[in-house]
Amino acid sequence: MKFKIIKSEELKENDYGSTKTANILKTKKFSIARVRKISNDVKLGYDTESDVAYYVLEGNGDCIINNKKYHLKKGDCVFYPKGTKYKHLEGLTLLAVASPPFDRKKRKYVE
Repeated sequence: MKFKIIKSEELKENDYGSTKTANILKTKKFSIARVRKISNDVKLGYDTESDVAYYVLEGNGDCIINNKKYHLKKGDCVFYPKGTKYKHLEGLTLLAVASPPFDRKKRKYVE
């Protein structure tokens, strides 16, 4: 793969209701996306294939990990090995790095 510069103004935001995402980069080994949580109408779930790290770019808010609430703020980072049940709540803008690349079809919901 050659180097690549991705300009923020080139990113297209996808609307999934309470979650807005912009895919930044996807390779065979990993994916990077910006994730904005705009409401608390989010289901608890887990990734069946990907390990995911989230870095808080903006805002502050709560996340639920294995049924326990944690508070995140700008500059925090959280890592979820595949199979970890989690959800992020309103107020967070996150940078998500997943390996292997995130696949929405392979996320399972438990709520």
